[in-house]
This record gives sequence, structure tokens and C-alpha cells, in this order.
Amino acid sequence: MNRIVTISAAYGAGGSVVAPAVAAALDFPLLDRAVMGGPASGRGMASEAAQDEERTGGLWGRMLVALAQMPDAGAAEPVPTLSGDQALRREAETRLRRFVADGEGVVLGWAGALVIPDAYRVRLHGPKDGRVRQAMRIDNRIGEEQARKQLEETDHVRTLYWRRLYRADWTDASRYHLVIDTTAIALGAVTDLVLHGARAFWSR
Repeated sequence: MNRIVTISAAYGAGGSVVAPAVAAALDFPLLDRAVMGGPASGRGMASEAAQDEERTGGLWGRMLVALAQMPDAGAAEPVPTLSGDQALRREAETRLRRFVADGEGVVLGWAGALVIPDAYRVRLHGPKDGRVRQAMRIDNRIGEEQARKQLEETDHVRTLYWRRLYRADWTDASRYHLVIDTTAIALGAVTDLVLHGARAFWSR
């Protein structure tokens, strides 16, 4: 049986803290969106500053550049399929499926909930103001203005990623087994909830 956990996390929701902690507790490898350009690693980046690498580094950086150059019809209108969409999706899915080939792992981001439908699927979110404050706690190098800017940018590109490549809404709760407002619960407790849910899911 495959034992995969996929975590979809909004900016400031603590995905950069929870995903590595879950992987360490399970002794699973971690595939972090922030280091997608390199080899899979069990070490996460416990900082929301990793979002900068999402926008500028490796495969993810190239995807964001390509996505930004594509016309976006908006959520309420049909989105045309472009050849660039398919190339980006194929490259990301190849990397992702190679990572989960051994049947164990934690995946942060990359629309893992869609690409690996039999995984235990988790979404971390929360109200914007709460996520801004939490991002500042996770990374004390950033101030409120920068945190709000990064929140808007990263929420937008993740929405665009799901919409352009999968014609899907990443906020749709029906796509996940567990949805947590991480601004209302300490991240250590969030990690425990994810672990408990994953183990129960695999033992059902």
C-alpha cells in the first residue's frame, strides 16, 4: 500500500514547518516545492521565506515565468488549453511520480492532491491577517508589508497553477481529507493532527 501525504498550504499557513515535521516523524522523504529543482530531500525549509525560491528557482521558477506570460481567462470563464500548459504539467508530474515511486513520502505543493489521488491529502489555510502574522513569526526577518505582499503573490500563483494546468480550484475542500485553519492551532498540534489522520487513513 502506498503511504503518501500531500500537503497544500497557503502562504503563512506553515507548510514549510509542518511538512518537514510530518516527514521526519514518519521517517519519509520530503519533496518540497521550494527545492523542486534539486534532488528529493528529507530536510525542509522551516521558513516562509522559501516562497522567494518558489518564485525564482529551478523548475518552479520557470513554471511561474511561463504561467505569468499565458493569458488567464479568470475563474468564471473557460481557460483555453495551451501547448505550454501541457509541457509544464508533464514535467512537474514526471518529477512528482518519480519521487513517489517507492510508495512513501510527503509532498508539499505541486497539486499533489490531484496528481496522487490515492494519497492522504491535507490542506493548510487560514484568514489572511492570521497568515500574515504567522508568516512573520515563522520568519522574523520579514515585516508586515513584505508578508502581505508575498501572501498576495503566492496565493495568486498557486491559484493560477491549479487553474491553468488542471482547471481546478485549490481551495475546494472536497479535494482533501483534512483541512485545518493553522492560524487557530499551534503548528506542533497541526503536525500531530496530520500524523494521526494519516495513520488512521492507512489503517482503515
